[in-house]
Formats: sequence, C-alpha cells, structure tokens
Amino acid sequence: MIRPASEIEYPPSDFARTKAAMLARMEALQASTNSLMAVIAKRLEAEREQAFEQVEELTVEQDRLIANMRQMAKQ
Repeated sequence: MIRPASEIEYPPSDFARTKAAMLARMEALQASTNSLMAVIAKRLEAEREQAFEQVEELTVEQDRLIANMRQMAKQ
C-alpha cells in the first residue's frame, strides 16, 4: 500500500514499523480468510450436488415401491 508523504518517516519510528507490520499481518490474514472461504464454498457446492443425486435416487426408489404397493393392492 502506498503511503502519503505526510505519513512517511525516515528513519521510521518503532510505532510506524509496528503499525506497518500489523497492517501487513491483517492483510495476510484477510487474504487467507478469503482463500479458506472459497475452498469451503466449493466443498459445500460439491456436497450439495451429491445430496441432490441421492435425493433423485431415493425418489425413484420411492416411486418404484409405491407402484409395487399399488400392484399388490390390486391383487
């Protein structure tokens, strides 16, 4: 990040160095948090697709069982 000339000290004070280090750590933490959230979102999307497939399979099985029960009731 570019600092305005009014904030630049030479040599930098301990406070300025500490503040810069803290800002750098916060930016790194934000970047890693964003990366983690992206990974979690992809994982949830994959699990949701898998769940939809399972629901479709169970729906087909349920329909088959209902058809069998109707056939048995006719006999």
